[in-house]
Amino acid sequence: MGSKLWLAFSAAAIPVMLLVGSMLEWQARKALENELARRVTSIAVSIGSSIPGDTWRFLFALVPGEEDSRTASRLRARLEQIAADVDAERIAVWSGDGRLYLDTSVRLPIGSMPPRAALLEREFETVQSNRTAHTPLFISDSGARVMIGLAPIVDLSPSSNRLSSAPGETNATVAGALLVEVPSVSLSAVTTMRQTVLIIVIGGFLLVLVVALILARSLTRRISQLATAAQQIGRGDLESAVPQLGDDEIGSLATELDGMRRAIDLRETQLRAMVGGVAHEIRNPLGGLTLYAEMLARDQELTSKQRGKAERILAESLRLERTVADFLVYARPESPRREEVSISQILRDCASSAEASANWSGDLDLKTEDLRISCDPDHSRQIFLNLIINAMQASGPQGRIRISSLREADHIFVEIEDSGPGIPTDKVEQVYQPFFSEKADGAGLGLTITKRLCDLGEIDIQIGESDLGGARFILCFRAA
Repeated sequence: MGSKLWLAFSAAAIPVMLLVGSMLEWQARKALENELARRVTSIAVSIGSSIPGDTWRFLFALVPGEEDSRTASRLRARLEQIAADVDAERIAVWSGDGRLYLDTSVRLPIGSMPPRAALLEREFETVQSNRTAHTPLFISDSGARVMIGLAPIVDLSPSSNRLSSAPGETNATVAGALLVEVPSVSLSAVTTMRQTVLIIVIGGFLLVLVVALILARSLTRRISQLATAAQQIGRGDLESAVPQLGDDEIGSLATELDGMRRAIDLRETQLRAMVGGVAHEIRNPLGGLTLYAEMLARDQELTSKQRGKAERILAESLRLERTVADFLVYARPESPRREEVSISQILRDCASSAEASANWSGDLDLKTEDLRISCDPDHSRQIFLNLIINAMQASGPQGRIRISSLREADHIFVEIEDSGPGIPTDKVEQVYQPFFSEKADGAGLGLTITKRLCDLGEIDIQIGESDLGGARFILCFRAA
């Protein structure tokens, strides 16, 4: 669960930080591009206004072959100086029909088509309507990010020494366009900002990961404590209190779980006290009844028919004694006392006792190694005895039972199988419930006691199907 919480925090934090970083970079880039656009168009307008009108008139009067004329050379030198002053990569002059007359970066014949005329078609149309324009950022031949600003050259009448019509006036005649190509020096700050944002995002991501990891570990640790407490309650350990886990929702859940444990413990105590009291009250007169039935069965003056009835009374009395003993074990189970014991010795003793008790004469296959387990010997004997007697009763007097044990790593597994009818899948959980039995003379406490003793001793018990045709009980012990 901790990894899921960690991934959830990370999945939520990473997109948010990347989105915020991208938005900041986009806003900064947009602001710098707008500022650069205003700058290049202002430079273009200022250069056009600083050149006398006669100079523009003389320039547009030149013809191909006059690229080195006095007018062209002087204007080129002046524009090159201006380009150096404003850090422009190039300044160019186009005529109204889009032909090149002067370019500070290349020397082409007057009246030739500019190399980038097709790319600047939309911007040039804007200039022809006596408005300034600018291109988007692009990569120049030098590899730098640049932007071109365009300003119209208007009103070339001899009476005017300068541009007399400002861009935007509708009554002006546009004779050409002034192009200024300026590199985006300021946008290098965006690259630096991108690196800074990336560092911040990575740092924030690592911080979120650390916080998420700490929070996830804290949550999973407390939830794990709750799960452990619930497992203890499920195993029948009602004495261990649920730990207090704070004042938040998990703490409230722990408090409610502990209240449930106390309520179950109280009801269990009352139920076991009642069962133990009833069993004790039955046991005293039953002991006398058994004694008198045994004495009566030995009376030599009885007829065979009368002796048979006395023996029947004695057998039923003994069965009731065993049932009462089961009730007492169910009502007052002792806490386990762990010892190191031999699993093979316990299984052999229990198999012999079960055969004598159940008067069983079937085929018992006992294959067990000399393995030692850590358990309560009395509890383990009770568990094995109950399971073996159940297997004998299920398989019948001439049935088959197979008992085996094996070790895997630090665990020892014991399997008890029979050739009986087996346990239906839908009744696997019911067989452990008190008083559930499908046998006519069963009290329904054998497997209940077995399951409770297994839970107290932390012994895992599972029910499956045997290749003998009946049930297979698998018990997992800790190796000594």
